[in-house]
Order: sequence, then structure tokens, then C-alpha cells
Amino acid sequence: MTIQPLKQANGENPLSAQASKQAALVAKHPCFSKEGHQYARIHLPVAPACNIQCNYCNRKFDCSNETRPGVVSKLLSPAAAVKRFVKVKQHVPETQVVGIAGPGDPLANPKATFASLKAIEKVGSEVHLCVSTNGLALADQLESLIDAGVRHLTITINCIDADIGQRIYPWVYFNQRRLRGREAAQTLIDRQLLGLEAAIKAGMLVKVNTVLIPGINDFHIESLAKELGRYGAFIHNIMPLISDPVHGTYFGLMGQREPTKQELNFAREQAGQSMQQMTHCQQCRADAVGKLGQDIDLAALENSEPAQVARSIQVAVASSSLSLIDQHFGHATQFSMYRVSADEITQLDDFSWQQYCQGSEQCDDSAVKDLSQLKHVDTILCSRIGHAPQQELSAMNVKANTDYALRDIRGALEDLQQQLAAQLATTSKSSCSMGECS
Repeated sequence: MTIQPLKQANGENPLSAQASKQAALVAKHPCFSKEGHQYARIHLPVAPACNIQCNYCNRKFDCSNETRPGVVSKLLSPAAAVKRFVKVKQHVPETQVVGIAGPGDPLANPKATFASLKAIEKVGSEVHLCVSTNGLALADQLESLIDAGVRHLTITINCIDADIGQRIYPWVYFNQRRLRGREAAQTLIDRQLLGLEAAIKAGMLVKVNTVLIPGINDFHIESLAKELGRYGAFIHNIMPLISDPVHGTYFGLMGQREPTKQELNFAREQAGQSMQQMTHCQQCRADAVGKLGQDIDLAALENSEPAQVARSIQVAVASSSLSLIDQHFGHATQFSMYRVSADEITQLDDFSWQQYCQGSEQCDDSAVKDLSQLKHVDTILCSRIGHAPQQELSAMNVKANTDYALRDIRGALEDLQQQLAAQLATTSKSSCSMGECS
């Protein structure tokens, strides 16, 4: 791999030119400078897949009530992402940063990521493009990032010791192999440091995120920061672990505690001896929009006119037991069908179709699957679903919902019924306020 450094302006002292360029990159980016707080950012949720699993992460693609990384209300196609950016820029002109931070890893979704970045550069050439990655694929994709106009980069590096890493990462998917244990952690660390070094040599401004996990990597922060400083990272952001069990992460469910404020401050103090520290991070969602700590309501912005709420919805349920929502979408050969309205829940004829994928664990995304047979469905309830079909279904306005995994079918349908009734009531109230009630 040959990475070409960003070119210096002719006739300028390389060091002063670099300092000037760095100052310009920092000034309007709220995540790289506290002084950038008057500027807004937008995260585009176009990258659902991830090439590693972290014990502190549980990605959600239809979640509107959690404020943490890895969650979004809706996945977007590159075209929809550009449309959102244009609308946000019109309403929030101080938007200066466009980032892709998930909900998976942008570089594990290169097609969608680079299509989005290139499209944004065409309509908003004055904004800073930013990507946040775990670093596994960084060295391989660095030239493409530079070509796309990305100058700000965030890499999450939680340790440089594989014994620690194997307690954080259950698996790493690299070179068509799913690695586990110490081999997985060492592979990830090696690739992260390789990508970090190459990105810095190429002139990118690199922030490193580290999740502080008590009893696992807290004693390792000082040596990690020294190594990051030696490589030349610009700033270090130590973030507290979020482990509320309600989020469904492995650490949360296993009782791994979050760090105290005192522990977080101590870690930052230790790391601060080697690295400039970021202390104003908000641990944003992957679809965050607005200034840090002042996110705007996307639903209100994108639905400036009241949306029409259907009087009823068609629900398809993937169930092997016929009593619980216990089946992976890709393994279903038929769906139990229901019509749900505010007044009643009606069971319809079962819908049979060809199984989406083969095998007990992984679906083969290379085969062509026709999901258009499901376009008459509004909501699919299943225990799990892959990223590719979820994106395709979303593009057809079919919502795949895994929130009710392993729960009783009837209870889930009644919950959907209550939500529908509430939406209808809100729409009715809104219409009345505009004088449309008879």
C-alpha cells in the first residue's frame, strides 16, 4: 500500500503550512475543539454493518429513544442521506461537519460510505467530511477516504494489549475469517496502529476514542495514551462505558459497571500527560444533527407537514413456535399475518415465501433476493435480521422490528396496537387544532 501525503502549498515552509492547515481543520469542528461549539454537525446513518463485535455495543436501526453511539431511528441510502443534509443545511446553516459514524463501521460499508461522501462533496463543498471507524479496514481504505475529501478521522482504540482486547472484542471479521480470542484482539490492534500511522503520515487530523471500562482497560490508559502520542494522534477522547442493561449490550447484561466521575477524571489526567484530551464529548447517536448537546428534532424537521397515519397496519411475524417471536428473518419460510387497527387485531392467512438465506449463522448477501413480495407489509416482527435485507425493506417503507424478540406474539401485537392508537389520536388532535374537525 502506498499512501501519498497531502501536498504542501508551493513555496511555503512545510511546518508552518501544516500548522495553518491544522488550525483551519480544527476551528469549525466541534468534536476536535471546544471553540467549535457554535458550529453544528450531521451524522449520516448509512453504514449498518460492522466487522467487529464489541461487548459494549448493541446496534439498533429503528431506535428513537436512546442517546448513545450505534443507534439510529432509520437507516438511509446515500441518496436519502444527501437529501437529509440539504434540508438540514437549509434549516441549520451553521452545519459545518458531515460525519459517518455508523451505526456500524463506515469502512465495513464502503459502497454506501463513499457514495455518500462523494455526493455530499458535490452539494456542500465547504463542509468538513469526517469518518469514525474501529480502524480494522483503515489502511486498506485510506486512499479512498482521502480521494473522497475526508480530512478528519476518528479511530476507536481501546487498548494495545491483546490480553485486554480479548475481553472487549468477542470476534473480529478479517480476510474472510471470523477470528476470536487473543488472535482477534491482536489482529485488530495491529491493523488499528497501521491505519493510525498511515493516516497521520498522509496529513489527516486524527482523534482517538477510548471507552473506559473499569477493571478491564482502566489501568492501561496511561500506556495507551503514551503510544498514541508517540504516533502523533491529534487528540484523545476517553469516554465512559455506557452499560445500562436496558440497552442490551453484553457488558450491560453481565453487570459490568460504568466508571465513576472520579475514575473518568483520573484516566483523563493520566492520559493528559501524553495526549491532548477532549472532555466535551456527548457520545452522540449515529444520526445526530445539530450543535453538541443541542440536537435538533429530525422527525419534526423532515415532517414539516403532519404525516398521514394509516388506520391499520399489516404485520408479518416470523415464528417457529407460533407463540413467540423467535425466528431470524432470513430463516423464515412463512409469516403469520395480522391486520392491526386501533380497534381490533385480526389474524390473516399465513404468507409463504422462499427462505431468504441458508445456514444457521450467516446469510449469503451475494445471492440476489427479491423482497418485493413483502412490499404489502408495514411491519415485520422477527428475532433478528441481517443488515442487507433490513436496508432493502426500509427502502420499501417496510419496518423490520426486532424489539420484541422472544416475546409473546399477542403481547407484541397489542403493543403495536397501542402505538397506532396513540398516533391516530395525536393526528386527530393536530387536525382539530388547525380547524379541520367537524
